[in-house]
Amino acid sequence: MDGLIAAGHNPTEVLRKSACIFFNQVFRDGFFHADMHPGNVFILEDGRVAPVDFGIMGRLDVKTRDYLADMLTGFLTGDYHRAAAVHFEAGYVPAHKSLDAFTQACRSIGEPILGRPLADISLAQLLAQLFRITEQFEMQTQPQLLLLQKTMLVAEGVGRQINDQINIWELARPLIEQWMIENRSPQARLRRAAMEAAEFAARLPILAERTERSLNDLAQGGLRLHPDTVRRFAEERQYSRRRLLPLAVVLSALMLLLMFV
Repeated sequence: MDGLIAAGHNPTEVLRKSACIFFNQVFRDGFFHADMHPGNVFILEDGRVAPVDFGIMGRLDVKTRDYLADMLTGFLTGDYHRAAAVHFEAGYVPAHKSLDAFTQACRSIGEPILGRPLADISLAQLLAQLFRITEQFEMQTQPQLLLLQKTMLVAEGVGRQINDQINIWELARPLIEQWMIENRSPQARLRRAAMEAAEFAARLPILAERTERSLNDLAQGGLRLHPDTVRRFAEERQYSRRRLLPLAVVLSALMLLLMFV
């Protein structure tokens, strides 16, 4: 701290930059520095944050980032059913477990923090509590989330050493809110669904061709199909091709429309 101040740096601004950098790494890039102790971060003379030692890095794919965002949102807003359902949708908790029971377990974690300002909440501790209760629900170990939780805990601890009156996630709030609008709002979900549907429609001709090729290979290999079966395959293939073009046009138009919503 003495060195930062002597060099003319504002510790709170250092924290703000660091929080935004870490948030961007996790949610924007899905590739984050996972060893953020003080010895691995330097502040240059011009105020830039310079991390070093990339021996431990974490990776989160797009779906995991979405699940994580929805889960944390569920806890912070008191929607424990949604927070629990996300774990089942992601496959973290086996389907044979009780969603209602897991919802109550999530409630036991969330109720103590509900209504408290973000500055008083440790997201790392929240994740740690969640991992502890999920053992009884046979939750599969998620190494990438454990690595994230450990890194968040270190980041929060370093932040409090610099300024114990500020929560680093509160400093990153504008960035967090913008990311949520761009990625988890209803419009963003519709836009992504339209893009995925258009991509699937574009793959349909390839799937139909592969199916036809497989049927031909089977026939040449000695598998004899009943003439009615062959005729039905041919009719369905023609029907699919007739429907494919208008479907692709509609989905593409919908995708373009949502891009401007």
